[in-house]
Amino acid sequence: MASLKLLSLLILTISVISAVSQPPLQAPPPPPQSLVNAADTLASSGYTAMSLTLQLIAPTLPLPSATITTLTIFSPPDAAFASSGQPSLAHLLLHFSPLSLSPASLLSLPFSSTIPSLSPSKHLFVTSMQPNQISINNVGISQSPIFDDGFVIVYAIDNFFDLNFSLTLTNSTKPNPKSDFQCLKLESTSQFEEASGVLKSRGYSIIASFLDLQLIGFLDGGGLSEDVMKWTVFAPVDEELVRFSGDFLRYFSLFMRHLAPCRVEWSDLEEMANGTVVSNNVNGFSLEITKDEDNEILMVNGVEITFPDMYESEWLVIHGIRGVIALPESSAEEEMDLMEERDDVSSASDRGEF
Repeated sequence: MASLKLLSLLILTISVISAVSQPPLQAPPPPPQSLVNAADTLASSGYTAMSLTLQLIAPTLPLPSATITTLTIFSPPDAAFASSGQPSLAHLLLHFSPLSLSPASLLSLPFSSTIPSLSPSKHLFVTSMQPNQISINNVGISQSPIFDDGFVIVYAIDNFFDLNFSLTLTNSTKPNPKSDFQCLKLESTSQFEEASGVLKSRGYSIIASFLDLQLIGFLDGGGLSEDVMKWTVFAPVDEELVRFSGDFLRYFSLFMRHLAPCRVEWSDLEEMANGTVVSNNVNGFSLEITKDEDNEILMVNGVEITFPDMYESEWLVIHGIRGVIALPESSAEEEMDLMEERDDVSSASDRGEF
């Protein structure tokens, strides 16, 4: 066993040194704690070679953040390292995916789906053909992770993935669409989860629920790209919103008029001239920032901002406000007309049933 560990360490060291042509100009930052914990768990679970691999290449992994890591690692056994010769860095990185793939997510992926990897210009293929079995590039995947802390997930695999694997579909390998639709499962996660938690802890549960209901769509922040949409939310307290409960037809308008499609911090609001208009994405409706005579109280459409910068991220700012932003009179009258029309239709329908 000791010789196997020594052989694995030697192979990995040679592989990494040969793959990197030039030393970095400065020492790389330490790896995130999740990766350190994952390496320790791999070692204690008998995957010494992959543990050493992770420790060696972790500082140079092309991760989105040094503190927040989303990663799935597929770990071959020590025997695969001993018999593989000298795996290149590109081959090793094929076993790292910049996604957090839970077992439910892997099981829900249809045959021939692609999974991104950190290997340059390479991705993985889902080759699972049987229910409740996971196979990638024709290599079996463990049903349960070796390690999972919510950011980093590690699975055991039977062997190395083939770096040059290609998927060829034949009549025998194509799944029957009539027998299994293989719909993807929706995970109970939200890009607004952290912001929503802050709101709920401070008495803004209703507006937090509006954020929770925003599935992947026009409000999808996620921080996955540089041109991601930025937002500012003006959040009324629960006491002001509870009177709208049950008025489902007005929920969309109610939420949208408290939302601006740009990121505006409190310092930005303070520097704005009195009467500055911040455009809103509701047709014919905009948000106007006004100040009192002493420039001490800032208001949005006449409603005082009482909890500035309640929550901040790179793409989202939330300010607490004292009340609900009202619709302009013309828009309010139009909504009342629509409500009356709906009630008339509903009453007529009810009478026709008897």
